[in-house]
Amino acid sequence: MSVPRLRPRALAAGLGLAATASVLAGCSEPQPSITVLSDNRSKIVQAQPACTVLGSCQPVQSRVPQVPATGGSQILLDVPKELADAGWIVAAFTSDGKTNTALSTPGAASQPIKGRHTVRLRVPAATEGSYYLQVTSLRPTNQLTTWLVGVQLRQ
Repeated sequence: MSVPRLRPRALAAGLGLAATASVLAGCSEPQPSITVLSDNRSKIVQAQPACTVLGSCQPVQSRVPQVPATGGSQILLDVPKELADAGWIVAAFTSDGKTNTALSTPGAASQPIKGRHTVRLRVPAATEGSYYLQVTSLRPTNQLTTWLVGVQLRQ
C-alpha cells in the first residue's frame, strides 16, 4: 500500500487557507463591552473605532450611546476582566464640533487603572454642561479597544 504524496503547492495552499480562516475567525469574535450605571439605569456600551480626547476625531452625537446623569451624583463604569487585567484609562472631555477639551471635574482617572474592573466617577454640577467619557485599553489587541459614551447632565 502506497502512502499518498503531498504536493508542496497543495500543502502551501492548504496552510494559507487555514491561516486566513483563523484570522477571519478572530475578527468575528464578539467585541468586549463596558457597562455604565448612572441614575439607576445601566447601559451596555460596545467598543468603537478609536477616538482620542486631544485628537481631531469629533464624536458623531447620533452614534454615541447616551446616559443621563444628575449633577453631584456618581457614574459607575464596569469593564471586563480582560480589560481590567490589561489596564485602562478613562478620560472626560467636551467637544464643540471642532475642538475636544479635556475635563478633570468628573473624577476621571488621570493615571492608568489596573487590576480593578469598576470605578466611580463624580458627576459635575449640571451647570457645567454635558460631556463625553472615553475608556481606552492600555494594551493593544486585535479587537476594538475604545468605548465612548455621552453623559447628558440634568438637574
